[in-house]
Amino acid sequence: MIAETDLRNAKILIVDDEPPNVLLLERLLEREGYRQIASTTDPTRTIELYQEFQPDLILLDLLMPEMDGFTVMERLGELVEPEDYLPILVLTADQRRETRIRALQSGAKDFLTKPFDRDEVVHRIQNILEVRFYYKRAVGHERRLRALLNATTEAVGMLDPRGRLEYANREFLRLFQLLPNAEGLSAQALQEAVRGRFPQLADRLIETVFKRADETHEVVLETGEEELPLLYSYAAPVRDPEGNPIGRLWVLRDAGKELRLQLLRDEVIDLRARQSQELAFENIIGTSKKMREVFVQVRRVLDSDITVLIQGESGTGKELVARAIHFNGARRNGPFVAVNCAAIPENLIESELFGHEKGAFTGAIARRIGKFEQANGGTILLDEIGEMPMLLQSKLLRVLQEREIERVGGTRPIPVDVRVIAATNRDLSEEVRAGRFREDLYYRIAQFPIVIPPLRERREDIPLLVEHFLKKACEQERRAVHKVSDEAMAAMMRYPWPGNVRELENAIQRAVIMETSNVLQLSSLPPEIQLSSPLRSPEVSEEDGEGFITLEEAERRALIRALRAMDYDVSRCAEALGIDRSTLYRKIRRHEIELPR
Repeated sequence: MIAETDLRNAKILIVDDEPPNVLLLERLLEREGYRQIASTTDPTRTIELYQEFQPDLILLDLLMPEMDGFTVMERLGELVEPEDYLPILVLTADQRRETRIRALQSGAKDFLTKPFDRDEVVHRIQNILEVRFYYKRAVGHERRLRALLNATTEAVGMLDPRGRLEYANREFLRLFQLLPNAEGLSAQALQEAVRGRFPQLADRLIETVFKRADETHEVVLETGEEELPLLYSYAAPVRDPEGNPIGRLWVLRDAGKELRLQLLRDEVIDLRARQSQELAFENIIGTSKKMREVFVQVRRVLDSDITVLIQGESGTGKELVARAIHFNGARRNGPFVAVNCAAIPENLIESELFGHEKGAFTGAIARRIGKFEQANGGTILLDEIGEMPMLLQSKLLRVLQEREIERVGGTRPIPVDVRVIAATNRDLSEEVRAGRFREDLYYRIAQFPIVIPPLRERREDIPLLVEHFLKKACEQERRAVHKVSDEAMAAMMRYPWPGNVRELENAIQRAVIMETSNVLQLSSLPPEIQLSSPLRSPEVSEEDGEGFITLEEAERRALIRALRAMDYDVSRCAEALGIDRSTLYRKIRRHEIELPR
């Protein structure tokens, strides 16, 4: 039903060259409650008024000087889209039958002769307006439907019972290279378009779409094309509410895209599975007592949302432990988002963590979702949290307490369901005493501290780690280095590893690249590790009776150790020591070190 208020708000335009008639109609409409009325006694202004006023109904006289009603309807017809409904009610003193027929053929929706009955005019106006509003509503639905179909990536066409193209969306026109006005294309012409686009599949498509029109067909066909290898075609009859056939729906799409998406989904699932496997505790290498203690602590927090603080030197594997907690815990199916607080400029870290609204600051040209929102339902790792500015520490404390964030420039809090893990290589208790870290935030994030020991404190794990990284490096570099020499292993066991596990992995990968045999030799390791190998010559013995040697003697011994590690290659030794060849030669002469000939 059309609401009474909609009818009374309808826009009505009166066009009549006689002012008394115009005045009479205006008063009649006002008495009936119509609120938007425009009029003119100059028919040449009709087009101008139509464009400005956009009426829902035109009351039009036929017999007028300068421009009669037929000419007015002709001009209006040039402005109106074919699918639009132009409501015109003709009111004229001409009672001839041919005039009525001509008026209706020219676009009039109804015809009344003067003098007219007022009640009849009111009734006719209401009928035309109801049709007008129903039509506008239907056209609005149709336009929204067309916009929706044009937005899809599927090619959608509608054929009438004779196989003519009744409707085609943008993708259908593109697929068959048809012009925008292709609607109404004959069945023969459309079949020719199918043959031109898919010559090898044309017979099959024509059979299922045009010849067996009362059946539903769904097929996937190989096209032999690189860009569109698989074509999905669906054709089905369309019936009215009484079950009578009124046409045929035809939908086509790139089935290869679905296959590619499925392969990508499978790849993601596989990567997640492998990632979970790699992060299982059995693959975090370590059998030392200290690492076993770490494993016990990690297992205790897997199914809890307690905030965890992971402490340890750089390279000990803090992020690896954080990932193990996430991917083995209750939130394993949620996102894992790692943020390096030390790598983000101080003026951007708040926006990075909490996001910002458009226009929040210079350069904020669009809304940005922060890391906390990205991690919703999962885990966020705040790495190097000791580097976080004091001002932001207070905001982070509020997030941990309230479990909600507020974007920069935002006006409302946003709840987040996030498990927080913090990591640092600093002693946060010392930072608190020094006034560089908030005490209340420290106690909030340190609810469950886990300390990762440096590699020098778990040297018994080095052989296991070396074996693991050697296998990994050989697979990556496609090398066949099967084992490590005793001399190389001894050097690695003695080296202090200031870069911890990360340094060990990098050293093994470099050594695999440098090695020319199937056994990793000492000479393939980085120079600083070679220098840590034990000395077997009496002239470089560490024993000095009192435990002290002169600086001169210490330099001489270090030079001998470096030269032997480099097989007396002066150039390599100078590079490893960070000095020039000429400088190294002067030191060799000063210390009277003999080089083999």
